[in-house]
Order: sequence, then C-alpha cells, then structure tokens
Amino acid sequence: MRAPDCSSCESAVDHCHGTLIVHAGRLTECTEGDCVDLDYVRHTFVVDCADVAGGCACAEPDTARRLA
Repeated sequence: MRAPDCSSCESAVDHCHGTLIVHAGRLTECTEGDCVDLDYVRHTFVVDCADVAGGCACAEPDTARRLA
C-alpha cells in the first residue's frame, strides 16, 4: 500500500510499512496483512516477539525459566 509522503514509495524502493516480528526459531511475521516478503531489509522496524505489548506465546517458556 502506498503511503502519502513516503520517500521510499515515491522512489519505487521495495519496502514494507509494517513491523517485522521475529519469533523463536527465527520465524517471522509482519504486522502489515498484505506483506508477502518477510526479508529484514524491507522493514524499517524489526522487533523480537518478547518485546511486543502483551507478550507472545512462543516467548512464554523463556519467561517462565527466568522467573524460576
């Protein structure tokens, strides 16, 4: 989706406006529903799933080990 005032869109640079979330095992997903290329370089924001508000199910076992 083209965003207004996005220099990458204006320049036709391949990119995504979503945030790439990296899960355990290096599996990735994007917050942008129509993103089909989950390459790190296409995303301005890349976060670990444990840092997502509300947490992530795949990060829970690690959290439990830290609390024990």
